[in-house]
Amino acid sequence: MLLNLTMLIAVIVMRFAIKSMPNLLPKENLIIIHVLLYTTVTVLWTLKTVLGHRTEKAKKFYEENPTNENCLNFTNANLPYLYVLFFDTTANKLLDFFILYMLHQLSIFTGFVTDPITG
Repeated sequence: MLLNLTMLIAVIVMRFAIKSMPNLLPKENLIIIHVLLYTTVTVLWTLKTVLGHRTEKAKKFYEENPTNENCLNFTNANLPYLYVLFFDTTANKLLDFFILYMLHQLSIFTGFVTDPITG
């Protein structure tokens, strides 16, 4: 939660910095997309961590006592983890590609001779 708050503050500061630079970003919607992707990745990472601990615990019980019941418990614990892992990986890749797109947009901008923020 603290990380999301920090991200929100950083986005607000970036928004005002970008507003002072004419035509740097074509749309402010791109910042909203970035915040939504970042929040999605954070939530999925949290779920993956929680479900990963649950899976590890079930795996440990199964390795210590390999019964059918423990195997079923391990499978039941592992399936939600795999689903979240799939969506987490997909969201991470989307965020990576979006950041690369944003860097590309900034790299092709030719409106300034010097950096307006650092001078």
